[in-house]
Amino acid sequence: MNQQTAELVRALAGVTKHVPEVSRELLTDTMPADRERAFAALLMELADVLMAHADDRDAPTGPLTLADRVSITGRQLVTIAVRLRTKTAMPDQLHETAGLLVALADVLQLYGDKLGPPAPADTTDPPEPPDQ
Repeated sequence: MNQQTAELVRALAGVTKHVPEVSRELLTDTMPADRERAFAALLMELADVLMAHADDRDAPTGPLTLADRVSITGRQLVTIAVRLRTKTAMPDQLHETAGLLVALADVLQLYGDKLGPPAPADTTDPPEPPDQ
């Protein structure tokens, strides 16, 4: 087991020990909103570590394709959307996501320029079916 996997397992164990108490407080409606947000932030951090671990294991061996770049940025957009919804987004995460979007826009622009103009649509009418 590598160091990153060991840290991930420790983080999972740390979250797991809080789950019974959090569950009880949620069920009895005794959990303060600030504590709920703090636990959500802990889960988001764990999700980030888990995603990074999976990405490292699944990293492409060659150069990134355009589809790879769009997929990575899409996953990060979903993550930041959840963080915004749960009010756990940090300024550095927003700046990082903005930078990724700018970089992706540049790559898409370059790729679009390589493709050239779209092919003209075929404006000829389809042949008429034979009379029966």
